[in-house]
Amino acid sequence: MSNTARTTKDDSASRGRSASRRPRVALAAAAAAGILLAGTTAAVQAASGSASTATPITVTTAERRDLEIRESSVGQIEADTAPTIAAEIPGRVIAVYADIGGKVARDAPLVNIEPTDYHLAEAAARTDIERLQALIQAQRLQVARLRSLVEKQSSSQSVLDNAEARLGALRAQIAAARVGLQQARHNLERTEIRSPIAGRVDERYVSVGDYVKVGAPLFRITQVERLRVRLPFPESLGAKLKRGLPVRLVSPLRPALTVTAAVTELRPIITLANRAIDVIVIVRNPGGWEPGASVTGEVRVARRPAAVMVPEISVVRRPAGTVVYVIDGTVAHQRVVTTGVRDRGEVEIRSGLAAGATIAVDGAGFLSDGAPVAVHKR
Repeated sequence: MSNTARTTKDDSASRGRSASRRPRVALAAAAAAGILLAGTTAAVQAASGSASTATPITVTTAERRDLEIRESSVGQIEADTAPTIAAEIPGRVIAVYADIGGKVARDAPLVNIEPTDYHLAEAAARTDIERLQALIQAQRLQVARLRSLVEKQSSSQSVLDNAEARLGALRAQIAAARVGLQQARHNLERTEIRSPIAGRVDERYVSVGDYVKVGAPLFRITQVERLRVRLPFPESLGAKLKRGLPVRLVSPLRPALTVTAAVTELRPIITLANRAIDVIVIVRNPGGWEPGASVTGEVRVARRPAAVMVPEISVVRRPAGTVVYVIDGTVAHQRVVTTGVRDRGEVEIRSGLAAGATIAVDGAGFLSDGAPVAVHKR
């Protein structure tokens, strides 16, 4: 065989071997690409699965603050002073100057009673005094003459003694007459009845023409500038309630207004029918408060400085007890805690959690110990 023919045969064989290797290389490359794609897909699915199981939450920090422990009660506003004005002398009413709902000043006239009889009584008392003064003057002269006669032994001592006793009796009578004149003048003054306080007329019991006797009620006047708040508390709080404790008061008459005051006195009224202690608070009317209205009072019975406080919704119940979830990065850790007082949406933590810890708030109820979390801003 010639060299040319051998060379042609060898080239044909070489091309055949190369053609047979190409499919094997393509298959290997395809297999490698498939493995890479599968690995990438698995990683993406794993990452997606991890993100989908993380519970979305918001967090806050357990803080220390001074905690005020308060006891609340719904009570009533009363007038601190609400006297019933009554007649002090008998007589017929000739004038009335006030009516229900009206306001009166201190010493303002309310009623006039017919004064004629009392003018006459005053005049009679004055006349009696003048008569006794004349008798006393005459008796003094008589005593002086008798003394002179006794010194001259022209009269007996017994006659002088009787004259002096008569003079003493006249002096006692004029003293009584002067008291009678004062009484007559006082009764004359009481024919004009005036208000003892500044306030509002809540009741009127008399009209012009009525004849009133001593003690007959005429008006009831309520002082609205100074009020008494009565708050009933159960007897179980008796040891905690004391005079001077601070109180916050709110009335539906002006719900946006809060009045601060202090406990004025305690009135125990513990009976079989009413086991309660009345807390009395005296306050000045802030404006718009009326006797008879309801009022809510909160008495501060204790104060705890630097108490650890957390939001109420961060505290949840679990089989282990009452817990909060402390957040460490993206993991929630369960902490069993002991709670105390609840105050304005927060809970006191007595034990189990230190101030400064980051805890779950929104979403805490969906967590378990070691659960992954995704923290979002509140």
